Amino acid sequence: MKSLAASFLLFLLALTVFDAGFRVDPGQLAVVSSPLAGTRNNIGPGAHLKWPLIDRVQRMPSRVLLQPELRYSSSDGRELVQSPWVLARVTDAARYAAVSTMNPAVPRERLATALQSGVVPALREQTFAQALADRGQAVWANPAVVDAAAGQLGLVIVDRGISGIAMPADSAGAKTVESGMRAAQDELVARARVDAQTRLKAATAQADGESTQLRATARKSADARRAEGDAEAARIYAEAVGDDPQAAAFDRAAMAYRRARLAGKPVSLDDPAFQALRYAH
Repeated sequence: MKSLAASFLLFLLALTVFDAGFRVDPGQLAVVSSPLAGTRNNIGPGAHLKWPLIDRVQRMPSRVLLQPELRYSSSDGRELVQSPWVLARVTDAARYAAVSTMNPAVPRERLATALQSGVVPALREQTFAQALADRGQAVWANPAVVDAAAGQLGLVIVDRGISGIAMPADSAGAKTVESGMRAAQDELVARARVDAQTRLKAATAQADGESTQLRATARKSADARRAEGDAEAARIYAEAVGDDPQAAAFDRAAMAYRRARLAGKPVSLDDPAFQALRYAH
């Protein structure tokens, strides 16, 4: 029993020693809430001590970037959305922790509310073209409203700007523009398809013409070569007839006899056409 109690005391002592210190990293501020020593605020980077198992430590970034969103309509009825941004330094970590710990979106929403009430009325007096030409800089024409809202959050704004200005994606104007862009794109695709088909037909017709011309040239060349061959055969045959008329007559009779037999016609060596064969037979 004593050993169990001693083990528990050692464990409690180790836990107390382990929880007696905490560290704050660079770029952070810490808030220590203690029922014994109250609240210690804006504790900078480094190693620090606290009451173990009693004090609660909250760490906050020393700088924050907030991007509220503004929605409004221009004087000519165009829906717009602007995305201003602020870079702020945390000057009161306890206050900033109180508003952001439960919901990190609260600081951004509070700045958006301040801008909506203090700046949007002036923005609504601009036309759509003026808003685009201004590139949203009119948001910061009167920064006192945003500075006051930031101060209530424990922040001091050190830089500000606009990340974009456009029509909301769910607005009627954006849908009209998108529809027009889609129609223009479809028209371009249709024109490209017709042009491609026209080029394909022209290329096919050209290829067919070249093929026909090549076939005609080949046929003409073949006919010429056949004529040359026939002429050469006639010449050789004429020479053969001149050298041996009887042999030539025998050849003619033999060819006629063979054609008649192949055609199934009755043949007789008494036929004058086969007279030359009677002597050979």
